[in-house]
Amino acid sequence: MRPTNWTQVLVICAIVGAIIGYILTLYFKPTLIPSALRIGSLVQPTTVLLLGTDVVYTEMGRHSNKKIDQNAFTGRSDTIMVCRLDPVRDTLSILSIPRDTEVPIPDNGVQKINAANAIGGPYLALRTVSNFLQIPIDHYVVLNVHGLVDLVNELGGITVDVPQKMKYMDWTAKLKIDLEPGPHTLTGNQAMGFVRFRHDALGDIGRVQRQQIFIRAVLAKALQPESWSHLPRLMEIAGQYMSTDMSPSDMMSMATFARAVPKKNQQMMMLPGNFAGNGWSSSDAEVRNIVSRLMGSSFVTSLRNEMRVTIQNASSTTGEAYRVAKILQRKGYIVTVQQSRGKIGPFKVTRVIAQKGNPDDAEQVLMDLGGHGDIVNASVGDYQSTVTVMVGDDMAAFLSETK
Repeated sequence: MRPTNWTQVLVICAIVGAIIGYILTLYFKPTLIPSALRIGSLVQPTTVLLLGTDVVYTEMGRHSNKKIDQNAFTGRSDTIMVCRLDPVRDTLSILSIPRDTEVPIPDNGVQKINAANAIGGPYLALRTVSNFLQIPIDHYVVLNVHGLVDLVNELGGITVDVPQKMKYMDWTAKLKIDLEPGPHTLTGNQAMGFVRFRHDALGDIGRVQRQQIFIRAVLAKALQPESWSHLPRLMEIAGQYMSTDMSPSDMMSMATFARAVPKKNQQMMMLPGNFAGNGWSSSDAEVRNIVSRLMGSSFVTSLRNEMRVTIQNASSTTGEAYRVAKILQRKGYIVTVQQSRGKIGPFKVTRVIAQKGNPDDAEQVLMDLGGHGDIVNASVGDYQSTVTVMVGDDMAAFLSETK
């Protein structure tokens, strides 16, 4: 064989090897590939409204016996999330809106935001949320709550840290749940109970936090290579229990992109605010700040003496929260030590929670604690704080050095 032919062979082998390497990396480690180079992935920033509908009943017979409509999408939206997928920044951001948030619904006055879907379907819900946040929303997805059962079961269950004892009977959904605190791999029915539970002091706000815990667990599961083979069946299930204005190829592109977003670029936020009467109320400034984070801005919002930090002890040693509190108080933070509502931990690693979608604020607190801990971009701590610190066992060495 002539030398020139050997060169051609080597070039072809190199190209084939690169293609095989790309395919294997795309399948097993997609986060290693820049978002712009992922085949079949999203190519431009997209904002999607995600709605989870409440149980809807149909009338059966002249005696008005009711039966759950498994496929209805017109109920009140128990779950309301705005998802921003940005391939330019390679980020996935999710803003949870409490269902009791009071907003103007076009042509229907001020009501709780979860009524919009029941009144006028997903288009009215999309218009309502878009007007409230003052941002364009490209698409909607409505998932009937019963679809969650099949989706979770298809994935072989989802493992979450249950934050408190959960024992109740949800007569609306004909659902019984009995879970102890700690890590559990939830079945479909258990997962539905977990995300619907609101029988605690925080009511719907606690439910939003558990929904974020669940979604973080789903994203972690989706990153596992064995989960990717389930995608065709998951899409089939979604088609039965989901209503959307997107095509299957659009949804596949979003799923491909979301699966590959690095964990550090995933953030979850809850609309800040306070309880007001029977609802949840947010100021215009709070809405503007959280929306700017959703759309990609990142900045330290406060000086230390303006930042409210809540400390919870999740370590094996009593009193650690108070020791951490003293350190942060000396730095100038407004610090509160909070007793957890149920047993948490022990955690090996401290969790510094960016409560309002503010990773830069959390990073500042982390550095003031000697860099010990992991930043969690989700609103799963004290909803009134800027940053929540769940003290883990790794903090012991730092505390011994700073006596």
